[in-house]
Amino acid sequence: MSRIDAALLGEDMSSHLARLDRGELDCRGLLEQQLAAISASGPVINAYLAVDAGAARRAADESDARRKAGTARVLEGVPVAIKDNIDAAGFVTTAGMATRRDATEAGVDSPAVARLRDAGAVILGKLNMHEAALGADNNNPHFGACHNPHRPGFTPGGSSGGSGAAVAAGLCSAALGTDSMGSVRIPASYCGVVGLKPSWGAISTRDTVALSHRLDHIGPLARSARDLRLLLPVLAGFDPASAQSRAIHFAPVSTGPLRLGVVSFGDTVEFEPGIAEAFEDGLQTLLGLGHQRVDLHAPAFAPGHSRRAGLLVCEAEMLIEHADDWQHKRELFSPLLQKLMAYAERKSASDLVDAVRVLDQAQVQLQQWLAQCDVLVMPTTLQRAFSFDTPTPADQADLTGYANFAGNPALSVPLAVADGELPLGLQLVGDIGAEMQLIALAEAFQQTICWQPSLPQACTNWWPQ
Repeated sequence: MSRIDAALLGEDMSSHLARLDRGELDCRGLLEQQLAAISASGPVINAYLAVDAGAARRAADESDARRKAGTARVLEGVPVAIKDNIDAAGFVTTAGMATRRDATEAGVDSPAVARLRDAGAVILGKLNMHEAALGADNNNPHFGACHNPHRPGFTPGGSSGGSGAAVAAGLCSAALGTDSMGSVRIPASYCGVVGLKPSWGAISTRDTVALSHRLDHIGPLARSARDLRLLLPVLAGFDPASAQSRAIHFAPVSTGPLRLGVVSFGDTVEFEPGIAEAFEDGLQTLLGLGHQRVDLHAPAFAPGHSRRAGLLVCEAEMLIEHADDWQHKRELFSPLLQKLMAYAERKSASDLVDAVRVLDQAQVQLQQWLAQCDVLVMPTTLQRAFSFDTPTPADQADLTGYANFAGNPALSVPLAVADGELPLGLQLVGDIGAEMQLIALAEAFQQTICWQPSLPQACTNWWPQ
């Protein structure tokens, strides 16, 4: 294929499905467009670590046959890509780590991937990520940095950076990521796409490389909020083989006005210039839909305190998850990851218990805020994407961590930005099981600002002409 159809690849998954339903497009044709884009983008974006084009073509052909026979399933024929810490049959699960590069291929799908296949999705391949999922810039020392499609040389966020970049650049119709302290929502914010971290346990995390059993979630990234309305019911479901799975009842969507909680963070966080103003513009759009603003008090302690506690919990659990490699292949861990894990190794059991109690306090803080409102609204991140040549901000997860510590659903939806500006996300947080309410609010927001998904202008530099 000599040319990529940018307009097609920029459409959301819902539009792809509608085209397939109307017969304007076949599954194989959509797949070939994305495969061509993946090949062209590789040297610039580096979003994929592995692609099985042959298996994807066979699956797309089977989907075309199902559509022709009138037996199409809900996601029939749309290509979806998977973060490389989630098992997908036939692929090595590297978790972005050199220690796992030559591991045996997964023999079976994780429950989340199996649900996608059962719904008709075509699994494209495995996506780049921050090493071991412990970080948020995706400057991977073993597989190369994944770049932001809006501005190569800048981070796509992390740890699901490949997922955010692939969705933003049209290299799949949707993607799976994992989120332990913001790792779905941060890339969604930096890359200008939509990312959902569901309630803890709603999507089984079995057969993933764990970062923290308490904090880990699997969540989808897509180019529009309406795509999440299709993806979540497919992915969610109780898994009796997983201790981290829960039967979550998704509450119906309220049609009346909502109380939107806005926290006065004061000097507990430091926003990059322009973030607070962009957030206020987005908030005014939501209030213009008839919702009510509820001002909430500042947190009892700075978000950075709980973020540091969460990092210690993750570092300590990694000592268990990667115990054999840590003992025998420590030289294959990057110097930074060695430093982080060695720090946890020096901590005592009481230090770890103290960190868990700090997370409990952060959970209580979120519960107290949500007791006064229906949906909590805040910026997703305190900054936009930054250059790989600059130091990584320590506070990227300060506003996203709360939802992980408490297990509440949270969603990032792109704010309207001026031409040439890097993307920025608006974060919505709700009660356990309020996913559909968050999705509906994000959909209404996107309709009001006339959001039209499209590929970043910078992608024109690598499209085949």
